Amino acid sequence: MSFELSHDFLADTFQSNSGDMAVAIEHALVRAAGDLIVVGAKSLALDQYEGLGLCETKLLDHPRPILQRYWGGEDQDSLFDSFQQSLRRVEWKAGTLYVLGASWETACGRQGEHWIIAESNELADEFILDVARKTNDPGDAMLVFSNAMWNRSTQLYQAVQKSGFEDLILDEDLKSAIRADFAQFLGAQQQYKDLGLAWRRGALLIGPPGNGKTHCVRALVKELAVPSLYVQSLQHQYFQSEQLLQSVFERARELRPCVLIFEDLDALVDERNQSFFLNQLDGFEKNDGLIVLATTNHPERIDSAIIDRPSRFDRKYHFDLPTVERRKSFLQSWQQRLADQVVWSEESVQQLAQKTDDFSFAYLKELVVSGLLGWLAQKAANDSTMSFDQRLAEQQKLLRSQMMTRNTEQECTSNGAG
Repeated sequence: MSFELSHDFLADTFQSNSGDMAVAIEHALVRAAGDLIVVGAKSLALDQYEGLGLCETKLLDHPRPILQRYWGGEDQDSLFDSFQQSLRRVEWKAGTLYVLGASWETACGRQGEHWIIAESNELADEFILDVARKTNDPGDAMLVFSNAMWNRSTQLYQAVQKSGFEDLILDEDLKSAIRADFAQFLGAQQQYKDLGLAWRRGALLIGPPGNGKTHCVRALVKELAVPSLYVQSLQHQYFQSEQLLQSVFERARELRPCVLIFEDLDALVDERNQSFFLNQLDGFEKNDGLIVLATTNHPERIDSAIIDRPSRFDRKYHFDLPTVERRKSFLQSWQQRLADQVVWSEESVQQLAQKTDDFSFAYLKELVVSGLLGWLAQKAANDSTMSFDQRLAEQQKLLRSQMMTRNTEQECTSNGAG
């Protein structure tokens, strides 16, 4: 089987047609394909599919591919390929087919589509279906929604796998209640069905930043061991947030049972999209098996229709600033962790626990880490004027002054001061 197009096929097609580009391309493809069939495909994640080792592709020179190189960022310090137009020969299972990809600018942004050129409709459909199933299954990744699309994140998945309740400094009763509630829920599907109830769960984690909400969500996702979807943003240049929410819930329903995560819910849902969000949460049959986890630092910004109605978030867990005993436990865990590097007295731990009454766990961690780095720098300079206990005491005062400055600025902003 062989298939070729002229070198300037796409360029000629675009220049000679002022109407719908997808129609123009498909008509030209059908003429060029002869006895082969042409099938259009939306959202064909061919690169991901090949990356999973499920096919082999070869980029063809005709028509001329339009290549854009982009940097993968600090975590993936390499250049990657992005094609605005390309024709690839695909070796898949026992057959060969071709995939043409093209994108173009519209009034609503860049639009792109794919076309499969194959010997039969059955082969094309089987290929499209397998690509969709394999690339939409999170597998060893989490699905992250941003810029109006879903992407598989192996990095976030790996971060989740490193989290656990054993590392979460939290009231033991609260920790046990969270774990028991969701374990019981997952095992009660038949009971919900027998009672005529929707098998769904919504939980809202509430509290000031830095007190373990994100860690708890990750530990819970790891323990539940079902597909997980994370909503990073509901903003886009062209699409309304209601359209984006529709995409979010539709994708989640395809993976049930699954966990759908809205971190900083107050920043994602506002008065403009609230009604639509509520309608999506209230789905009965269509939300069966859906677990919605949300966090917020500012419950006062969330409408009571969301936060107070049990059918939407039937569990609310409060992650308050740690008590003196919790602070002491947290500092003692660091004391044990650093036992081979520094001499840290129990008296110092007790004093710090008493003097950090409005510190979050994140601030307590910053206290220890910055104190340690400062002490190591002092040690490297052969400066023995300050012990590690004294270094921590100084760092506590510094962080306290920074917190006071920050709180003053926030108060001025809330009062309208410049």
